[in-house]
Amino acid sequence: MANFNFPPIQGWMSEREMEWLYEQAKKMVNVVEIGSWKGRSTYALLSGCKGSVYAVDHWKGSPDEIDQAHTEAKTTDIYAIFLNNVGHFKNLKVMKMSSEEAAKHFPPKSVDMVFIDGCHAYEYVRKDIDLWLPRTRRLICGHDCGQAGVPQATHEVFGQVETVHGIWFRWLSDN
Repeated sequence: MANFNFPPIQGWMSEREMEWLYEQAKKMVNVVEIGSWKGRSTYALLSGCKGSVYAVDHWKGSPDEIDQAHTEAKTTDIYAIFLNNVGHFKNLKVMKMSSEEAAKHFPPKSVDMVFIDGCHAYEYVRKDIDLWLPRTRRLICGHDCGQAGVPQATHEVFGQVETVHGIWFRWLSDN
């Protein structure tokens, strides 16, 4: 892995997870990230991928975390913080909308890599996988492989998935 120095953007992703995302993104033509919050993981993806990185989020916080980890979204413009952190990247494509709405803009097999880190409740994770798997060419992955509904959703769709740190992943074609 590269010894990449990421800026101190607030978030829940470890340095090792960010390095993994960075290394995978370097192999991709384009990336879609579902759930970008303040841009911590987005920064890693944008730094690695030379093509477009689509940040899909409404920046209002996840429904299951709005009274806990995302309570700040009730009083703070998270989107402005996100833009301050990563808005300078030329390859950033912001899609300020739901995952479901964003998916309508991508035909089948049009995205090299999809990184799912939106709401971690089972029904949301399952819906994101179902929406984005047909649009993914090479790598589908997500964060928080042990949290809430993530393991149930990934197991139902893929059976076993590989994990590295807190990231689950499944290669769909050669990397």
